[in-house]
Amino acid sequence: MELGTHPWPGVRPFPTTHRSSADDICRSLRHELRDCGTWLHTQPVPLEPFAVSRSAYDELFTAARELLNLLRRAVLEAAPTRQGRLAAVGVRPTAQTFPFFVDDDAFELRHCDAMARPDVVIGPDGPRFVEFNVSGAFGGPTETHGFGQAWTRLYGGPERTLPFTVDDPFAARADLFEDVCAELGLPRAVALVGNRVDRRGETTRYFDGEAAYLRERGFDAEVLEPRDLPQKVSRTGNVRFPLALRYFSPGDWVSRGEPLAPVHAMIAAGCILYPPESSYLLANKRLLAWLSEGAPWMSDGDRRLVHRYLPWTRVIQEGKVRWRGDPVDLRQLLTAHRESFVLKPAVGMVGHGVVLGRSCPRPQWEAAVTRALGAHDAIVQEYVEPVRYQLEMIRDPGTQPYRVAVAPVLSPLLFGGRAGGVYARYYPDGRSGVIGVAQGGAMENVVLAAAT
Repeated sequence: MELGTHPWPGVRPFPTTHRSSADDICRSLRHELRDCGTWLHTQPVPLEPFAVSRSAYDELFTAARELLNLLRRAVLEAAPTRQGRLAAVGVRPTAQTFPFFVDDDAFELRHCDAMARPDVVIGPDGPRFVEFNVSGAFGGPTETHGFGQAWTRLYGGPERTLPFTVDDPFAARADLFEDVCAELGLPRAVALVGNRVDRRGETTRYFDGEAAYLRERGFDAEVLEPRDLPQKVSRTGNVRFPLALRYFSPGDWVSRGEPLAPVHAMIAAGCILYPPESSYLLANKRLLAWLSEGAPWMSDGDRRLVHRYLPWTRVIQEGKVRWRGDPVDLRQLLTAHRESFVLKPAVGMVGHGVVLGRSCPRPQWEAAVTRALGAHDAIVQEYVEPVRYQLEMIRDPGTQPYRVAVAPVLSPLLFGGRAGGVYARYYPDGRSGVIGVAQGGAMENVVLAAAT
């Protein structure tokens, strides 16, 4: 089944009357997103964005907001204390994991859902949200901004009448920062704390565009890498930036020998690391399992929402689960129906540790199931067979354009509830399965809504 005939997206291919030539599109995208960690210089380049109807586009964001609210509610209902919430999701904080909690628990919980990037697969019954990335470190904003800028230039006639509308993640996040600074009485100054190594770049260009945009919006903004941090806290303990976007994972830095002490020094000097540490609790996949199974506090409307948009998901543990209306032993279910399921670490990112049953030999699958049942640190999710989209692409300037039926993963970006565009990843050879950009070489693009 292809997205073009699927009832959900209402795909409307954008008019190409005034579209730039294929060669110009290829060169423009490679220039716009240079040194930003994409594979545009080595993989086939898309000649168009993914196109959907306005109603389908809006549905992604409506569902994303409502599900994110349920994830936050699940964390709040898990326990009345921080330690209780951590225990409920199976997390033991260490100096490398969850190192930046602040004493103000009300602030942590009020802002834990400020930034989110769910990952969505369009299946035979429409969109299914397979996970939520909730933090400041997820990829997508810079890529989505760059593609949006490029498509805006590359489409449209002399009057620049575009066949689509563009939501800009930089604008949405700047609006959020304005709200945060106003709420906390802070001057408009934001540091983007990240590392070019995390984004596979040779320069800080991945972060520079957003910093420049923030300066245009009246913020004092600067990109700070690990080596820059000690210089930003004076000997008297003052810090230039009262707010810092946490564009990194502590585990990544520690694994490369980057010290976290300068970050702690910034916090001690009065800098607020944003979003707060509790955002990572919402990214724990156990919460998706709780919602899928149903919690006592959920209303009938909550359950209908979850049934509509979440695939069947459970925490992996010995015992019985309800599968398609019947109680069954989980181990036996996973062994008998390997091709129907995916194993995922409860805490994980960029596809690490994900085991896809249909792509895994039976002995390896059964060993992974046994390990997960013993470790109590994973979830199992029903596999969503993706529908396809016929995307036009080109290998290099001067070559012939062609189309491939690809299986994209779509990611609506949310900043303080605001729509920041839809980031998309796919394999240009049409493969489906675990999508990985850094390790797997997946190509990137955006989803744009038809203007009419």
